[in-house]
Amino acid sequence: MNTKPGTDRIKMNRINDNFSPPTGRLLQLGQNLALLLAIFTLLLFTACSSDADPAADNILDPLYGTDAEGARYVGADRCLSCHENPGKVTNTDPAATYLASRHATPGTIGADADQQCLACHDPIGDGLNLGPWFTDHQQPPAGMTAVGCEACHGAGTLHWLNFPEHPNPTPDYQACGQCHQALPAGHSAYAGQGSFTGYYADDILDTYRGSAHAGQVNKIGALCQRCHSDEGFRAYAGQTVGMDGEELTEFLPGAGAIADPSPIQCRTCHDGHTGELRASPTVVQKDGKEITKYSRLFNLCTACHQVFLKAEYSAAEQVFVYYLDTEKIPFHGALDDAGLPVPSAWVIWDTHFATKDGARGGWPVNPASENACMGCHDPHAASKPVW
Repeated sequence: MNTKPGTDRIKMNRINDNFSPPTGRLLQLGQNLALLLAIFTLLLFTACSSDADPAADNILDPLYGTDAEGARYVGADRCLSCHENPGKVTNTDPAATYLASRHATPGTIGADADQQCLACHDPIGDGLNLGPWFTDHQQPPAGMTAVGCEACHGAGTLHWLNFPEHPNPTPDYQACGQCHQALPAGHSAYAGQGSFTGYYADDILDTYRGSAHAGQVNKIGALCQRCHSDEGFRAYAGQTVGMDGEELTEFLPGAGAIADPSPIQCRTCHDGHTGELRASPTVVQKDGKEITKYSRLFNLCTACHQVFLKAEYSAAEQVFVYYLDTEKIPFHGALDDAGLPVPSAWVIWDTHFATKDGARGGWPVNPASENACMGCHDPHAASKPVW
């Protein structure tokens, strides 16, 4: 990724300094000084950095139009002029992840594409200005397109001129649903390259709205918020990976409940900038090779839809064979007198995987597959699909 080329400094208008302060002019002197201070303050806030953005003195120009309320867009390049600069923000990771994402990286759709395509592939029309960040990428002849920061976070002037206020710091499912809804004819085949991901890419917004994930979150404590709310999962899941029901019960009550939690939604499972899942695969070394033991999808889904497994590696087939681990009982789980899972609608451990002795059967789920859960379930509907 290249940094933005060198830029010019802001050109400030000259202030008339041909005034004399003798008696009788003191009032005008005070007015001139007040005006000078006001202009300097405005330039300080709107420019953010004269070295970073040569167009900052024109920040109020409606280069990209306005939002529905009339607030003006400023362009993703101006957002990056501050958010890439460690001298101006405490965390530059969001900018870096955005620039590495499909939202920003140049694709095959150019700036001269049909407006129906640009409405989602370059909503603000600022993609062209990100070209200098991607000189090492092949760009369309007419210039690149991009989903700019303001398409999800709101008009930049609302942040720039009212700092540190922010119009939409954590976009919810409605921001995603502006584009991730019913796709144009023939578009689904391109989403996910025709895989299960592509199959589930159509009608995402309406599908989600009708799901159990979108249900209202009642006033619940941290123990339940960990899986039944967006904020709870993002706050606590990373700290509690691999904990069974007993461990969760001991850890979470002391974490504190989150006020006004939101339902499970897009940002719960997907990083908002990259679109990638909020999970990593479990990869181990076997016979000098890296072998995926659990895929990121499986790890993400079972962070809440708990099941604990024992995995035995087959060197001959170079794959793992999985059995149910009844020594770790998930939250909402229980064992009967025979030491087998009690059937429950809340967890999957009683149905999906067999015990090693065959006393309890299961389904042929491969936890190492990136489609481990999507072979049977639509993740946006949180239910079994109708094939």
